[in-house]
Amino acid sequence: MTAKSVVIDGIGGQGVRVIGNTMASLLAVMGYEVTLLFDYDSSVRGGMSEAFLSYDREPISNFVVECADVVLRLADRGPTHLSADYVIADCDLIKPGEKGEEIPFLQLGVDKFGRDLFGNMIALGRLLCVCDVDFTDEHLTEALPKKYIAENIAAIKYGYGMDAESIRAIVPEQAASNFAERYAERVLAGTAPAEALEQAAASRG
Repeated sequence: MTAKSVVIDGIGGQGVRVIGNTMASLLAVMGYEVTLLFDYDSSVRGGMSEAFLSYDREPISNFVVECADVVLRLADRGPTHLSADYVIADCDLIKPGEKGEEIPFLQLGVDKFGRDLFGNMIALGRLLCVCDVDFTDEHLTEALPKKYIAENIAAIKYGYGMDAESIRAIVPEQAASNFAERYAERVLAGTAPAEALEQAAASRG
């Protein structure tokens, strides 16, 4: 295979490094050569946060990503010159002319697994599916941190199992909610994710 490249675009506090590190660990467990670079603002929370990941069965000669095979966009803070063959994005983040899909990952983390943080693993599962990474439970168990391992595996599998039909069924219902927007506002304000979650739930109720 030729090397594949993935960019994860978000802000500090959205789990960009968690997703990048977990995917890199999983690929390494599966025997791939992997490079992973991070770029983020010094303020970290609320600032730009990017992960650039490349993987191949052979040693990687060039780990600079200018055109990604897939971008996972949790916020629109990434380099403007970067292009992508396919974009997986939270709601309202696909740009004109881009090929991709929009999925409300944070909302799904709450709705399906009870906590917003599992939205990161749903996003990772969808990313792995789009990248055609065929893993096993044993690979996941070896690559994932032990905390919440059962829930994380379930969330990754949920994201991996999504298809165009299931995404269409989710998005019309969820897109009307501005959950992700409210969540991002709380992160930027320095509010803890749990508090952001409670306030979002209260506003929906």
